[in-house]
Amino acid sequence: MTMLVISGCGYKPVAQYGRDLLPDPVYVDVKLSGAEPQNGIYLKDEIIRTLKTQFHEKVTADRSGALSKIIVPTYTIKYSPLTYDLNGYVTRYRVTTSILFQLELPDRNVSKQIVSSEDVSIQSSSLTSSAARDAAIRVGIRKAMDQFIAWVAEKGIWK
Repeated sequence: MTMLVISGCGYKPVAQYGRDLLPDPVYVDVKLSGAEPQNGIYLKDEIIRTLKTQFHEKVTADRSGALSKIIVPTYTIKYSPLTYDLNGYVTRYRVTTSILFQLELPDRNVSKQIVSSEDVSIQSSSLTSSAARDAAIRVGIRKAMDQFIAWVAEKGIWK
């Protein structure tokens, strides 16, 4: 006699919780900062990339046709010196990203402030320093998005 036993652990990927909470299509709006608007563009691109690759959501440019909306009314990116060389010049600094996410769903609205940081070394060339700064900003935004995904998954669990 042969017996086949199938068992499951009940594991559900984080993306599944996100899809359960965020009905698509999803609309994304990031209010650009007057001081550094390119950071808002990085932020919007990263939100859309995350929605598509990790949640497998459909993103729309039509606000009125969206079932879910992710709005970022404010974000700040600050730079703090960490180390100095013998002449007093900054050689390493921290990029701190603070993002206010507002999530508008068919049945409720919630918001979450998320702060993340990334450290960057200043290079001898201003061109490589600028590229390193932009990379640190992008990494900080990705870290904030990872925290956002975890928060959405947690909300999905307790729905």
